[in-house]
Amino acid sequence: MIELEENLFLNVATTMAHSRANGPGVRAVIWVQGCTIGCPGCYNNFTHEHAPKKLSSPKQIAKWINSIDGIEGITFSGGEPFEQALAVSSVIELVNSERTNPLSVFIFTGFDFDTLRNNNDLAIQRLLSLTDMLSAGPYISSLNQDNILWRGSSNQELVYLTERYSITDEENWLKNSPIEELVMTDNGIMRTGFRAKKGDLYKSLLQTPC
Repeated sequence: MIELEENLFLNVATTMAHSRANGPGVRAVIWVQGCTIGCPGCYNNFTHEHAPKKLSSPKQIAKWINSIDGIEGITFSGGEPFEQALAVSSVIELVNSERTNPLSVFIFTGFDFDTLRNNNDLAIQRLLSLTDMLSAGPYISSLNQDNILWRGSSNQELVYLTERYSITDEENWLKNSPIEELVMTDNGIMRTGFRAKKGDLYKSLLQTPC
C-alpha cells in the first residue's frame, strides 16, 4: 500500500497522451509548472513561473496515465520535475503499482546529474531511484543543436540509471524519434520537440490559411 501525504499535488502546465518526440517509444508526457533554473532561451519558458496552473493529485494523474493504451512509458518535463520530486515520485509509484509490466520513466531536468545524485534531499533521491533515464543539464542557447537526441544543447547529457535502456539503443532512437511533433488534441494543436519555433512543421502551420 502506497502512503501519500495529505494535500500533495503536482502543479501541471500541460499534458500529452501520446508522444514520440519525448523519450523512447510512445510516451505519455507531463510538463510540470515551475522552474527556478530559468534557462535563457528555454523552449518552455511559459512553465517557469511557480504559480498554480493545474493542481492535480498523484492519484488523478496516475489514473489518467493508466487509462492510456499503447504507451511504453511516462516522460516528465517542464518546468523542473525535480522541484516537485515528492509528487512526481508518488505518481510513478501509483502508476506502476497497478501494472504487471511497469512503464518506463524518462525525465528532462535542467540540473546536471552530479548535482542531483549528490543532493541530500530524500525526495530527489527517491525520484532518481524510480527513473530509468534522464536528459540532464541546463539549456545553453549558444550551444543549441536541433539534431541531437532528446537534448536542446550539446552540454546536456543522456544518463542511463537502470538496465532498461542503454547507449546501444541510441542509433535506433535517432532514426525513429522526431525532432518536432504536432499533435491534435481536444483543445487544438500541441507542438513539441527540439526545433521550437524554427521547426518546419511549426512554420508550415503558421502559413496555412484558416
